[in-house]
Amino acid sequence: MKKRYLFLSFSAFVAGLFIKPSTAQAQVNLKSISVGASYWGPSLDYWNERSFLTAYNNDQGAKLNGSIMPTAALEIGLVKGLSVGGRVGFWSKSVSSSLSSGGINRTEKLTLSIIPVSLDLKYTFEKAAVAKEGEEAPKAPFLTPYIGVSVARYFVNNKFNRQVTGGTGSVDETQAGNNYGIQLLVGAERQLVKKLYVAVDVRYHLGSYNQVARTETTSTTEKVSLNGVEAGLSLRLKLK
Repeated sequence: MKKRYLFLSFSAFVAGLFIKPSTAQAQVNLKSISVGASYWGPSLDYWNERSFLTAYNNDQGAKLNGSIMPTAALEIGLVKGLSVGGRVGFWSKSVSSSLSSGGINRTEKLTLSIIPVSLDLKYTFEKAAVAKEGEEAPKAPFLTPYIGVSVARYFVNNKFNRQVTGGTGSVDETQAGNNYGIQLLVGAERQLVKKLYVAVDVRYHLGSYNQVARTETTSTTEKVSLNGVEAGLSLRLKLK
């Protein structure tokens, strides 16, 4: 509920700050579509600090570090400067190790995949282009900045595979689930040609999910943090 209140409060703040009730006119339109790639480094604190991965690589441990994530998005204009949009990405990372215990050799691999789907509320600081003396067309600003906040849903899938040589205990299992989170974003875009823009986007993810961790005798639920910075580039086709 706190996340929902934060989103609604931010929406009201932006609307009250930038939109004058007497002059604002709804101009709902498909504003842009974009594709891009980001580097996202979620914390994943359980996996990286407390899970069985710490025994990998001869007790040197293994980490699920950040990875490149392809993204796709669309944006719908509401009133001047204010827009909503949808965005989806796909993040995946694997770790593996060979382990020996009691004369039994085994190879383990964990693959974690996350699909963040977000609903963005964004305000763009649009400036009117000013023509210089003697120029026929106004010159576009070098950069157009924007800020925003997103409500996100994270779809999480992990696959664990264990191959045992000289004994029993091979495992091949998958777990899947999802949870909500918040993203805070800032960025800027620059026009390349008439309708094509390049955008730099930085987001901070605030979220987590619950992971079922099993051993031979117990089963516990661990909270896994998704907090972390995402930064990337995208090509944006402006339709309006």
